[in-house]
Amino acid sequence: MRYYTRSVIFLFAILLLAGCRKDNLTPPVDKTTTLRSMGDFVRNNYDFSLLAAALKKANLLDSLNQPGPFTFLAPDNKAFNDIGILQPEDFDKLNTDSLRFALKYHVLYGRTYISEFPLQMGSRLRTLAGANAIVSINNILFLNSTPPENRNAFVNGSMIYKDARRNVPLLNGVVHVIRKPLRYEPVTVQEMLQADTSLSLFVQAMKQFKLWDGLGGKGPYTIFVPGNKVFRKYKLTADSISRMQPEKFDESAFGVYPLKLGPKMIFSTDWAQLNSDMGDASTLVQLGRFQLKPSAYMNQWTLQDFSEISVNEVGKYAGVYGPRSVHFAGGLPIGADHTASNGVVHFIDDLLLYPQLLKK
Repeated sequence: MRYYTRSVIFLFAILLLAGCRKDNLTPPVDKTTTLRSMGDFVRNNYDFSLLAAALKKANLLDSLNQPGPFTFLAPDNKAFNDIGILQPEDFDKLNTDSLRFALKYHVLYGRTYISEFPLQMGSRLRTLAGANAIVSINNILFLNSTPPENRNAFVNGSMIYKDARRNVPLLNGVVHVIRKPLRYEPVTVQEMLQADTSLSLFVQAMKQFKLWDGLGGKGPYTIFVPGNKVFRKYKLTADSISRMQPEKFDESAFGVYPLKLGPKMIFSTDWAQLNSDMGDASTLVQLGRFQLKPSAYMNQWTLQDFSEISVNEVGKYAGVYGPRSVHFAGGLPIGADHTASNGVVHFIDDLLLYPQLLKK
């Protein structure tokens, strides 16, 4: 199962159905108007037609019409399109149980508006799937204060839109529209990597350099993973990896990918959320003589994604011991932020450091 297959399987949605008129995302102005339930709202909104189809496939149509209250982190059609889901029939290819679990992961207990989320990075909030979603909220950069409803808000690296697409009040909860579906697997990062045959050379490198066993631990871990195609590009084969002697390489040569097994949970958008495009060197991920900058930003107005990962030796520019920048494999919506029970995995399209340049 390849990384893009995984991201499709763990697709998402979570509102429901019913009703006859077509809604939009503008909250009702007249507070005396009877609000609609989540199910009715989702089913009758053009922007959520794929979400409604996913709910129908997973037999969840009635669940979010129940009293609740719920907070729904709802991917719109654009979010599904960007990971390859273009029409309702695409859900027929997916395992129903996996889809149901993925949809429940998008629903939080209780009715929580943006102003009510903790003003901090990395809050763990329980979902209907039983696993935690990671919510990060901060004030707008360079402003002394930000109106609570306008704060920057992300969940598992997925942006919560501003304006009328957040804080949509409904009879049994509230809806926040998110930029991309959330990906969560109830396995360790080690199990996630082991199950993907397109990552076998990375797994072998982790074992060769004594990093593999640690990935089954408590964590949390953040791992940047090049696929087999990347390794072969540099003539790194199963045979050549097996002949590498770890003691003859700088520990960052392969230790950079799991961030030397440091207990870090870093989503693609965290660095940019805290720093904008310019950040102090102290906010980079420090890895001995190297430092890593993981940066991703999604423009909610143009719907364009900007992202790169770079590694540089302290005091020097990136591009000396590896590429100047690396990107998420398949693009940001597909390659980034695959969350597991003990960490997060990012699939990348190049090596971070060239091992041949890091021989002692």
